[in-house]
Amino acid sequence: MMHSDFIESIRPFVDFITHCPELEIGLGAPRHFVRIVLSNGNRRFVQPATERDLTDSMNAYVDDLVNNLRDIDGFVLKEGSPSCSISRVRYYAGPEKTAQIKSEGSGFFGGAVLERFQGIPIESDGRLRNASIRENFLTKIFLLADFRRTAESGKIHELVKFHSRNKYSIMTFGQKYVKQLGKIVSNPERNQFDAVVANYRDTLNELMVRTPRSTSMINVLMKIYSYFSDKVTTRERHSFLRSVESFRKGVLPLTALKETLRMWGIRFDETYVEEQSIFQPFPEELNSICDVASFKSVSR
Repeated sequence: MMHSDFIESIRPFVDFITHCPELEIGLGAPRHFVRIVLSNGNRRFVQPATERDLTDSMNAYVDDLVNNLRDIDGFVLKEGSPSCSISRVRYYAGPEKTAQIKSEGSGFFGGAVLERFQGIPIESDGRLRNASIRENFLTKIFLLADFRRTAESGKIHELVKFHSRNKYSIMTFGQKYVKQLGKIVSNPERNQFDAVVANYRDTLNELMVRTPRSTSMINVLMKIYSYFSDKVTTRERHSFLRSVESFRKGVLPLTALKETLRMWGIRFDETYVEEQSIFQPFPEELNSICDVASFKSVSR
């Protein structure tokens, strides 16, 4: 079973659906180790100590599971597991202890998740030790949870409100997505709600595979700043622009810029700005597990 400080930290704020494929196919705990063996180009799931080939059992379990999972906002999978890992699992030439490593890839369940749930945030527990990856993952899963509740409402005005409050969060993934999603919400063809939501979800899933870069974040913050550039004092304006440059250099927390803009929203009664999810994309109690002092691009 997976033990993770990250998991324990977010447990009060999410509903977990837990699965251990190796346990579910009868291997028990504790158990002899299993490995993936390449045989004639095919992956086999074997347990060397017992000489058992569990490929059929694992495939059947995985197929049943991925076809029945519903309403998922994200996955955290065990790193290095031949069943669950999403990458860098060793594939061996045989079950022997000295067998040569032939290649690397995903585990049986991890690979099926990557294929079946494209557009859903998927991370390994190992990668989530990185604070920037944690922040990006949390931002995505809570955005998708918000959308899921909106879709369940069955009301177009709730979708309009969702798009409005998440506009700048979405913009960090790319300006084009705001335009595409805005057009879907405007619904010029007067499609039924279910069709509009389905189109919106498809585009939302497309942007979910991206990771916002610091340059995108700066561009978005400058757009928000434009609400106040002619309202703040010259000294405040210069101070903010210096802060942006400091953030660009990596010496100032992103939260400092966000908080300045949020407070200006309150000060100048810009409710639309104040209520934007970009200022608090996930429960504030989780801020402590994210390195919100930096915002760095992370690539797979």
